[in-house]
Amino acid sequence: MAKQPNDKRTKSTFSAIRLAVTKNYVFPASRKLMMFAGGIGCAAFVLYFLLDALLLGNTFTSTGPLSSNHATFEKDCAKCHQSFRNVTDSKCSTCHEKTNDRLGVYTFVSHYVYRSGDASRTKTAQAKHASKEMQCASCHPDHRGRETKITEVADAKCVTCHLYGSFNSDHQEFEFARTQLPDDSTLIFTHIRHSKFVLEKLQKETGTVYIERACLHCHIPQSDGKSFKPIDYDMNCGDCHLTASMESASLMVKDPTDPNSPGVETLDMTQRRRGPGTQWVFYTSPNEFTTRGGNKVVKSPIYHEDPWILENLKQIRQTLYPDDGLSDLLKASGFNPRIMRSDQYNEAISTLQGYVLGLRSRPEPEVQSELARIDSFLRVLKGRTMMASDNFDSSFMMKTENPDLTLVQRDDLEEFAFKLTKPCLQCHIVSKANIMQVKADQRTLIRSEFDHRAHIVERRCLECHTEIPVSEVLVDKDTNAALLVKDRSTTQNIPKISNCVECHSASKASNMCVTCHFMHPNKENRGNLELFVEKP
Repeated sequence: MAKQPNDKRTKSTFSAIRLAVTKNYVFPASRKLMMFAGGIGCAAFVLYFLLDALLLGNTFTSTGPLSSNHATFEKDCAKCHQSFRNVTDSKCSTCHEKTNDRLGVYTFVSHYVYRSGDASRTKTAQAKHASKEMQCASCHPDHRGRETKITEVADAKCVTCHLYGSFNSDHQEFEFARTQLPDDSTLIFTHIRHSKFVLEKLQKETGTVYIERACLHCHIPQSDGKSFKPIDYDMNCGDCHLTASMESASLMVKDPTDPNSPGVETLDMTQRRRGPGTQWVFYTSPNEFTTRGGNKVVKSPIYHEDPWILENLKQIRQTLYPDDGLSDLLKASGFNPRIMRSDQYNEAISTLQGYVLGLRSRPEPEVQSELARIDSFLRVLKGRTMMASDNFDSSFMMKTENPDLTLVQRDDLEEFAFKLTKPCLQCHIVSKANIMQVKADQRTLIRSEFDHRAHIVERRCLECHTEIPVSEVLVDKDTNAALLVKDRSTTQNIPKISNCVECHSASKASNMCVTCHFMHPNKENRGNLELFVEKP
């Protein structure tokens, strides 16, 4: 009988479809060799990692060299990274943000609050954009080389939130031109008349006909060439205005028996009253005053911010508006949205400090004791003013009329205020017995920065600033009267976007967003804040 094959020991096919299989089992070789080779590989990797970390500057673990600002951290990853994760904002704030800075000036929320001067907008921005909070490194990545400027954010990053990208990609007209926004300094001023006079003066002195020199006579560049110094009376105006021959109108002396009657105080009357801030009366020459008709006085010369005129104007204002509050501490006030309220508070504090200084010579113990308390209070108040940015109450500017005055008395006082300030009215606006505060350093491009230094080589002043036709007037004097209509202190003599795109385009000068816009407020000037334009 034939012997049957043993199915358990031999193999030929597998499964119903008869797949071929090996005839014998495969027995692996010893695992020692595999483990030895793996150990050598791991040791080599660790050795290379150590050499890279100690000698090669982390070239294996790093994506590239750090920027020059962070180069000292290159061998210490933990300075920025934590457990090889992305850089957290807390790491950035260690160097880039003041400790306990309540505004968080380098958070993403601050990206929406730039130059308006209203720090209260930060609260609105934080509530509106808290869900959009992004890490610093998402816009400012590093490890892209020593010469990389990580503050230059690509337009592609900006357009993820903003309406448009580059300067030439449907960028809307500047707001001041789009909304016809005036730039009121509260001065009565025309460039045409002043530039003609200045140019004639320069021609006599230097023999030049260079029109731009007339501009630079008043608009004096800052030391960095980027912008210009604020207009200053002593530097820019004093040579022509309020000369030694200037005198006041013949003004009625105040009747001491009728406090509601219009009139001015003489030096003697002010000295006897000894009101706060009247120390100037002891240093003013009586020879500046001439009595006429027994009850009228004329002052000559008149100075800028003349203390005699300002004191008498304040007396009229206190009669008209007895609860004027802090505005009585200002040389000039009135509501002007272009003026920082913090500046007015600082001036009020400075005036109070002057009042305190005038009481130092008083020997009474109770006065000296009170002065010490006031000094402490003013130091605290000044510190709070510096920390509070510009989030101040403007209600102190509201004026409530004196109910005890008749309509005739009110009109007489208002009319006398204009007569008293007649030398000032050539340049200033007087309203409600108050000289309106002047904005000496006007700003219009509140969402961007402009560097004159980078443009002056390419363009002259009057090639860009064309809204006020100064050059045309200087050439043709017959057109002066007609063109004065366009020449006011409120006129925006600033180039529109069509002027800018002549040079700023993809093929010429940079047209990136960050060429003009900064992502965060200036850390040392946190009051300058303004909302950016974002997508609806």
